[in-house]
Amino acid sequence: MTRRMRALWLPALLTTLLAEVGLSLVTLVGIRPWTILLDWHVFHSHHPLQFYVPWLAALSLVAAAAALWSRRQGGTPREAAVVAMSPVIAALALVAVATPMDVLIDVVVLSKHSAEHSFCGTAWLLVSFVLAPGLALALGLLVATRWHRARAGSSVHQALASRG
Repeated sequence: MTRRMRALWLPALLTTLLAEVGLSLVTLVGIRPWTILLDWHVFHSHHPLQFYVPWLAALSLVAAAAALWSRRQGGTPREAAVVAMSPVIAALALVAVATPMDVLIDVVVLSKHSAEHSFCGTAWLLVSFVLAPGLALALGLLVATRWHRARAGSSVHQALASRG
């Protein structure tokens, strides 16, 4: 297996899978999301924002572990960041594909609802399942980066002390 496969693709795939399985388990167990009712004045729709707080907290741990795993497999700091943020990258890609499809099929072809409804749903998805998880994952990445730098710094100090 190549270094890039060990340091980037495999950790990113497993990180994304772990994040999605974690969200599924949280919902299957019956944990209710923290809900913020909003009136999206721009779109005149009533989609609440939903945050699964235990899942968001777990995402920070997942991101930290994933980034450290990537670095231990020889990954660069950029690869470790991509690995840690891979669940959000996948969610953003899903939103980028799903929104035009929803508009094309449900609005244009079937006339099920208005385009405003589609764009309000997109805003809800972006805030609840891209922005909030992205912040949680970024927090985990930050912790892992600091921890990795501290360990690398202590290794350098130990090596210099053993030389002297």
